[in-house]
Amino acid sequence: MAKIAVIGKYPPLEGGIAAKTYWLANALSERGHTIHMITEKLDADECHTIKQTGPIPCHENIFIHRPEEVVPWHIPDDRQRSISLLNRLLEVLEVEKPDLIEANYLVPYGVIAYLAGRITGIPYVLRHGGSDIRKFLEGGIWPGIWRRALAEALLIITDAGSERIVRKWSDRVVCLAPYMPAPSFFRPMHQKRNGHRALALIGKANYYWERKGWRHVIDMWPHLSEEFDLLVVSQGVGLESFRSYAEPRLGGRATWENFVPPWGMPDLLNSVDGVFCYEEELPFPVFSNLALEALCCGITVFTDKTDMVQHFSAHGIDLREHEKRIVTLPAREPVKAADTLSDYFSMKHEPLDSIAPELYGHYISSNEKALLEAVKEPKNLETA
Repeated sequence: MAKIAVIGKYPPLEGGIAAKTYWLANALSERGHTIHMITEKLDADECHTIKQTGPIPCHENIFIHRPEEVVPWHIPDDRQRSISLLNRLLEVLEVEKPDLIEANYLVPYGVIAYLAGRITGIPYVLRHGGSDIRKFLEGGIWPGIWRRALAEALLIITDAGSERIVRKWSDRVVCLAPYMPAPSFFRPMHQKRNGHRALALIGKANYYWERKGWRHVIDMWPHLSEEFDLLVVSQGVGLESFRSYAEPRLGGRATWENFVPPWGMPDLLNSVDGVFCYEEELPFPVFSNLALEALCCGITVFTDKTDMVQHFSAHGIDLREHEKRIVTLPAREPVKAADTLSDYFSMKHEPLDSIAPELYGHYISSNEKALLEAVKEPKNLETA
């Protein structure tokens, strides 16, 4: 069994990386590994923090560590989050003496793991998201840091969409599926509806929300009958701007809610009939947690991507049996999109089971194998 110190995003901080880390940490802990999670203060980013009460439900082998000190005002005017996280990580490393440090995002956590590894000699593994690759590596930001941090990493965990980029910096790379939902949580519950069709927009309202396709959903809504209700589950720096655009066009036919934590997503998804996952206008490619979680719950995914099934297939996830639950809408044609959506619900659809559970087992086992090989035989890591 391994003892791993993970530094990165974690609930109640929202986002796909935090959710993936939460589920993977619990799965690895269930297999006997110990996870020490070093993460942000609870008030690190109020705008993007899930409003919750009570403790985070997690396995008994997971221990959560957050910076506790109050940092005095100092020039420049900065809360010094990265330094606080580095200090907390070093404290945990000194006491717990883990086998490995893992960072779940390059900025700032990958840099912190690199510094901690240099200071303590404990090897570190890097994971990345999608935006950090495009913003920092391809964007040419801080190349002096990345030449060292990526080259000295014991292992870089990447995915099929980013492998080519990462291999420019290191040959100690393993390509894994980015995420699979846990079928014991994300499964169809076949809850009864109230007669209306509930459709959901779920996600962070970024400053670039207009490039998330949400405008097209709002423009379509007046062309749908009153049979359809819209649920918006969102927070973020762009939420006020989005609401000012959406509310006059929705005619009061929407409910607005704050984010739910990862463990609340199955109930949320099972309370609606479909979710919107528009991706074509995003500034960089994404791997959608939401689409997979919805499909696992038997919920229809409405997208503007004509190749969503092929996109997931490139990551080793076969969705052909669920293809009828992935409906492509002509996003820029609101009347036609409304007609396509209405026609879909006018037909009878048989309930579907969750996505094949063996895909989830492979996802967890491949992550476990990569980390254990890094711990046991760092000189013989498989890099092909």
